[in-house]
Amino acid sequence: MTESKRVSIGNRVIITQRGKKKIWTAEFWNDGQHRRKSLKTSNKKIAIDRAMKIEHELLEGTFHKADSEIKLETAIENYLDHLKTEGRARKTIVRYRGELYALRDFQRSKKKKLLRQISPILFDQFREIRKRDHTLLTLYHEGTVCKTFLYWCVSRELLKQSPLKDYKLVKPPRRVKPSPHIEEILKVLDASLEPQKVLLATLAFTGMRSGELRTLRQEDVDLENNWIYLKSREGAERTKTGESRKIPIHAKLLPFLKKQPPSSSLWYFNAQASRKYPAGEHWIDPKKLNERFQIIAEKIGLPVGRKSDGYTLHSLRHFFETHCVNSRVPQRVVDTWMGHQSDKSMAAVYYQLSDKDSQSFMAELSFDLPRHKE
Repeated sequence: MTESKRVSIGNRVIITQRGKKKIWTAEFWNDGQHRRKSLKTSNKKIAIDRAMKIEHELLEGTFHKADSEIKLETAIENYLDHLKTEGRARKTIVRYRGELYALRDFQRSKKKKLLRQISPILFDQFREIRKRDHTLLTLYHEGTVCKTFLYWCVSRELLKQSPLKDYKLVKPPRRVKPSPHIEEILKVLDASLEPQKVLLATLAFTGMRSGELRTLRQEDVDLENNWIYLKSREGAERTKTGESRKIPIHAKLLPFLKKQPPSSSLWYFNAQASRKYPAGEHWIDPKKLNERFQIIAEKIGLPVGRKSDGYTLHSLRHFFETHCVNSRVPQRVVDTWMGHQSDKSMAAVYYQLSDKDSQSFMAELSFDLPRHKE
């Protein structure tokens, strides 16, 4: 490779031609680092104009590493570190990592690795590939995460502007997910054996998330005072919203919990003993519990699986909300029990559910089969 004579542009930029095509390149120092930026032209006049712009930005202090050689992977890791600092939930970070890594891997397959090489066309191709085995709602969520990530890159001066700034995402309508009836819930429990039975009963009669069930500790279940505490612990297990709450123990659930054998484990519910954990004192796996739930439900003739619009373990949470609302429990009470935070109205801010009222509403709720009038 040959280099032509170096040409000074102002006090801070030098340009020179490089390579067989004689492309002009600007060299300069910024933030204590030596930088080299291609001016993407072999025309000296155009190169000087572009170099003068860089010189002006350096003097004004407006030059940054936008559109530089930073790798997409590096930017992603920095963004994930930012989310951790902001206290985002672990499951949220895990999901974002998976979706952003998918974009990184696709970009690599196209022989590109730099952040600035993302383009609307490349993103179209990425979404087309993802569409083959992902739902439209998942595709929309991934698109939103990628756009948010690129806006963050702009805010950190890694890009001058987001390449997806004008990229429109169409949010698909949410499908109404099926909710089991009380008859079906009771059939599932009748067909279940321990230790799955108590786990499924707890999910169905409290509406808690399977991840919250997984991290229940011994001190979180108060059978004497009739409470289950879902605590969000900093630096340990967090609820999805980051807020702690408590749910009254229904009379239908209490016998199941009282049958729990005493354990020295930290967790209230423990997985069965295995080769890796012969004592069995480790927390349950929601994925395996979901598989067992679907096996039980399918055996008694219930539809299962998202692809078939059937039931999954999360359907027990749908059941709890539907059953409570249909039983005339006020929506704000149900939202408080379930940890919903989607309501941004002032009523949601002012409403307070007392312990006495919470226990009263739960006591009036029936999880028995409805009696038919003769």
